[in-house]
Amino acid sequence: MLPILGTIMQAIALIIIAVTIFLIVKRYQTHATLFLSGFALLATAHFARSWSGSPGLEESITGLFAFDLFAMVSEAFSNRVARIGMIIMAAGGFAKYMSAISASHALVNLSTKPLARISNPYLLLAITYVAGQFLNIFIPSAAGLAMLLLVAMYPTLVKLGIRPVAAAAVIGTTACLDLGPASPAANVAAETIGISPIEYFVRYQLKISAVVVPVVAMLHFIWQRWCDGRESHVADPDMKISSGEVVADDHPPMIYAVLPILPLVLLFVFSPLVVETIRLDVVTAMLISLTLGMFCEGIRHRSLRKAFAGIVHFFKGMGDIFSTVVTLIVAAEVFAMGVKATGLIGSLVAAVEGNALGGGVMALALVFLLGTTALLTGSGNAALFSFAGMIPGIAGRIGVSLESLMLPSQLAGGLFRSMSPVAGVIIAVAGTAGVTPFDIIKRTSVPMIGGVLATLIASQLLL
Repeated sequence: MLPILGTIMQAIALIIIAVTIFLIVKRYQTHATLFLSGFALLATAHFARSWSGSPGLEESITGLFAFDLFAMVSEAFSNRVARIGMIIMAAGGFAKYMSAISASHALVNLSTKPLARISNPYLLLAITYVAGQFLNIFIPSAAGLAMLLLVAMYPTLVKLGIRPVAAAAVIGTTACLDLGPASPAANVAAETIGISPIEYFVRYQLKISAVVVPVVAMLHFIWQRWCDGRESHVADPDMKISSGEVVADDHPPMIYAVLPILPLVLLFVFSPLVVETIRLDVVTAMLISLTLGMFCEGIRHRSLRKAFAGIVHFFKGMGDIFSTVVTLIVAAEVFAMGVKATGLIGSLVAAVEGNALGGGVMALALVFLLGTTALLTGSGNAALFSFAGMIPGIAGRIGVSLESLMLPSQLAGGLFRSMSPVAGVIIAVAGTAGVTPFDIIKRTSVPMIGGVLATLIASQLLL
């Protein structure tokens, strides 16, 4: 392709990307925006190559380029739903079922009960973050986990004299790393690397989070105390939850706290890490745990009919995840194909090739790119899904390990989401505290930026 034509094509691509970001920030439907932007980028690359006399993007699927665009979407749906899509849907369905039978509530209550004995309010804030990040492994929804913690911990924090805005800010960041094999972002990262979600969690996420979690907890301790020191406040011991979110009102047996943990235990035990002769995938582990949950519900309520009826929550959860997360992955994949086709990624890679700091520079560039997207959209998933497909090619070109680029990119999405005023979890905790989302992100910004820096450094040193 002629150099001038290539430059023009990339300039048009940058304009399309800028328009895409603008539309997403303006709350246009994300899936449709990414689909159409991907089509526009692919069309730009196709016609630019045609005018230059270069070969097309790839061999035609249907014989007509306009139809090829839609055939690509169909193919992406088939591939994703059959593989990573099923894993994510099963995890989403299981999470919804655990919430419906109040097992998630039992786990949160059991995990947070000892925290009420800590007398130092800011130490309690730091430990609340650590406990919440642990719970995030089993409760992958950031907003869902936050609502449970708002019920279980928020009143206690306020009664100890902590400002509502500080308590809400810490709770809003408890899922900032998107840890565990049930996380959609972690599943996509594992799929891209070519390993199982449990291997990704144990070998990579745990290693980096062991550094990042203490850093974020320490910064919460320092930053919330410093912010409170600048502002006079009066604690309200009678502060009540103002969110309209519906939470479980029954009291399940404490043994139910084991149920959300069971899939992770099964995946860890029956993996190459422990028992090599038996292999379980995420979907199978979720189904085994689901069956046990149904059995427990039957005994608890002494009603086979009620135990069977509860299964509908699993399927509704699967449907919810398909309509939001899986379709978003496909839309982002189309967008990523368009970005790659225009040559923008190749130009970015060329800028750091041959540089001794190429890996670190590229990791920083990817974190900035994904972080900006997450900050503007309020979604760490949308950010990662949009660019994950490009990372293997980048890693191969500059000669660094794939995980050293993928892991900080995946973690950055959640960290930057916790600084976004349009993120659902930030809006939820702000409503509970009776403050604006901007008041919350003032409290989350320093710990999250510290988390991003710790992630980048740890990834370069440990992976």
